[in-house]
Amino acid sequence: MKRVFLMLIALVTVVAVYPSEATPALCPEPQKYDISRTEYVPYETVSIVCADVAASDWAKRHLKQWYGKYAPRVNVATGDVVAMADEEYRIEVDSKGAKVTAKSLQGVRYALYTLRQLAIPSRGTEKVEGWIVPKAKIEDKPEMEFRGIHICWFRENKVWEIERLIRLAAYYKLNYAVVETWGAYQSKVAPWWGWDEGKMTIKEVKRLKALADDLGITLIPQLNVFGHASCARVGTGKHAAIDVRPEYQPYFEPLAGWNWCLSNPKTKELQKALIKEMYEAFGCPPYFHIGCDEAIVPSCPDCVERSYSTLFVAHVKEISDYVKSLGAQTLMWHDMLIERGDPRWEGLYAKGTKETVAMLNELPRDIIICDWYYRQPRTEYPSLEYFKNLGFEVLACPWDKRDGTIDLIANAHKIGIKGVLGTLWQHYYGKWMVDIYFDVANLTWNRDASLKVYGRSSHRLYTVHTHLRHVGWDMKLRNPQHFGVYYDEVPVEPYQPY
Repeated sequence: MKRVFLMLIALVTVVAVYPSEATPALCPEPQKYDISRTEYVPYETVSIVCADVAASDWAKRHLKQWYGKYAPRVNVATGDVVAMADEEYRIEVDSKGAKVTAKSLQGVRYALYTLRQLAIPSRGTEKVEGWIVPKAKIEDKPEMEFRGIHICWFRENKVWEIERLIRLAAYYKLNYAVVETWGAYQSKVAPWWGWDEGKMTIKEVKRLKALADDLGITLIPQLNVFGHASCARVGTGKHAAIDVRPEYQPYFEPLAGWNWCLSNPKTKELQKALIKEMYEAFGCPPYFHIGCDEAIVPSCPDCVERSYSTLFVAHVKEISDYVKSLGAQTLMWHDMLIERGDPRWEGLYAKGTKETVAMLNELPRDIIICDWYYRQPRTEYPSLEYFKNLGFEVLACPWDKRDGTIDLIANAHKIGIKGVLGTLWQHYYGKWMVDIYFDVANLTWNRDASLKVYGRSSHRLYTVHTHLRHVGWDMKLRNPQHFGVYYDEVPVEPYQPY
């Protein structure tokens, strides 16, 4: 009897680990799909129906890159795409091959990314001798307009790290990546502004911008114009500008240099020059992020003497108007715009004052508010609705608390805001990066993604392992540190294994 009981436990364990109807290793999960787990056909041809004449050439080039000499042939087919949305696509795979239907090049990109995630090498050979894909029918399009990831570029970061994150975001059908400099940017208009060791050169920015355009994701630059003026986090105590070049102290508040000095007219001149330079290096995108989070009370006597809320709002308005004059829309963090101590925002990230909040109505309504919630799930997300009801477009911004991310995005769908900007901060690797990418990509695309099965830790990890490997092949990486979820097999402490 005991032996039978143990066998039953073993059987239940196998079923639990290998469910018979597990969702395929796709990210994001499509809206509608019927994908065989056992019936595979040769992946030798792709017929493309698309109104965009550039789609066929893009497909040929990338299929050759991904599959080498066994790349599927591309045929141009005819069909009706008039009623489709720009990011929508359909896939049909049968014994005749794969057929992709889309209105735009972006839809074709997304379809071919999905097929790449499904394709595997032909079985039973020593080396790759062809590719196979499962029989499938897929109808897919995103639910959210703005699906973004926020990437910090620190002094320590290598270019390959940033490129890998951009590539993975595009592969996961995110359409925007905010790239924030933390002392890494090498400016020509202000060469002193940042660490000498930073790898974020204008040349590299332009290269990454061209790469992102090709992959179907738009890069957005970020320059903090209020708090975080040190281009470092408060815990490190560093200041990328004045630690090495103290002669530039008048640009910054005396206390730690944490805020820009808003009463100094030179501050706006410098910020506008930096914004223009970065905006042009990033190829004049539709958005520019101006930061504005976590500022502290002023210590400059000129700032203290004035109404600081008036200075702040006037500064944001002038910078936002300048961004608009360049052809872009302003993004900014939310926390200085809601009052610390107001019971409506209990438990939220509120850093503003009564005076700051009172002047909120003076801000242009074309500013997009990036509202960050970094903690556990809540019963309500009141600031999302607050800013929306004031006439602002809003992005919900989760971080590394997985249950909080899932709940926040569900509420963002319910409230009906513009989209989501997932934030990475220092999480370039490990379980945090896996969860942030996986959940933001899935739930901004498909609010009903089957996380009970699809979101299991092991499946989630194996899925991202596979896709990071695809990205590594595209980058022609060779260094073992450049592959996988962690950089090293023997980790540097502190370490949280998955």
